[in-house]
Amino acid sequence: MITVIAAIIKNDNKYLIGRRGPKEKSTGLWEFPGGKIEDGETHEECLIRELKEELNIDAEIGELYSEYVYKYPHIEYKLYFYSVNNYKGELEYNAHDKIEWCHPENFDQYDFLPGDIPILSPRH
Repeated sequence: MITVIAAIIKNDNKYLIGRRGPKEKSTGLWEFPGGKIEDGETHEECLIRELKEELNIDAEIGELYSEYVYKYPHIEYKLYFYSVNNYKGELEYNAHDKIEWCHPENFDQYDFLPGDIPILSPRH
């Protein structure tokens, strides 16, 4: 099982999402920014590192927003989503070829990674 930590970054009822760039797996699919945890990292350390690498921002990580296991046919992911309380820096496109602030009612207009789809439901 692979552990992934992702960010829920909210601004005026819009959420930050990114489209995976051409050098990434699952190119063209939308996701909440984040990535795989490395050995010895806490969830917070992982997310701080991933947000710096992907978006070049320094983030203040908040509470756990949601967690679940997502099973693909060949692999399982344990996904943790954390709220980001604040961040510093200008958003950059390091892993994504597009970044958008999206209202929740418009999530259905984006082709999300299958593993991120459960977080889009109203119960989350």
